[in-house]
Amino acid sequence: MSSLADQLYGIYVARIFPVLAQNDPVYQQSLNKAGLGWRAPEIVPPVHLASFQQEMKLQAWLGATRIENARSLDPATIRAKLLTGPLTLYRVSQSGPASPPGIWWFTEKVAQRCRDEAGPDPQKRLDWLRSVLAVCFNWSRFDRIERLALHSGESIPAVLGRGLPMPHYKADPYIDRKTGERLIALPADYWKKKGEMLLGGESQIVLPWVPVRRVAATGSV
Repeated sequence: MSSLADQLYGIYVARIFPVLAQNDPVYQQSLNKAGLGWRAPEIVPPVHLASFQQEMKLQAWLGATRIENARSLDPATIRAKLLTGPLTLYRVSQSGPASPPGIWWFTEKVAQRCRDEAGPDPQKRLDWLRSVLAVCFNWSRFDRIERLALHSGESIPAVLGRGLPMPHYKADPYIDRKTGERLIALPADYWKKKGEMLLGGESQIVLPWVPVRRVAATGSV
């Protein structure tokens, strides 16, 4: 089986994705680097093919590295796939200052299981999703649901995999910009919660590129 970067490259380089070209500034930047504008045709003109391939190879490596470094998916289940609409995806983020939508999403199938198993209470649905998606409590307040719709015929690259269990808090080290020291910030109740685990095990979808202008907040799954 080829590496994830190779799988992504095979999808990325096959053509230009109009829904990304029109709705994702990051994808637009890649097209511009390759000498193409957001109105570029789906089939790359020969004059720009080499630069397009080079840019897509870089982006495939960056996307695969980001996913693998997160260590949130079971490596044996990870694979790249082209998602084609009509399709609705969801994610849970946090309220507050606007930030670009994240790359971790789940399907309508998972949303329906959430409705069936957690019942109508919105908070119980969020609790259910946090557990099966294994989103650590210091990663997100987990109180804002976003939806992304792909229309019939629209396609985007994705990575599929099964989520791993995660601790209640995941204390990741960071580098202090002033001192250069490697530090870890621990929540006040870190030791009290140490040993508690979020189940994980649910299918997840990672979108290396997100058509952000298609993402909208929604009240509930």
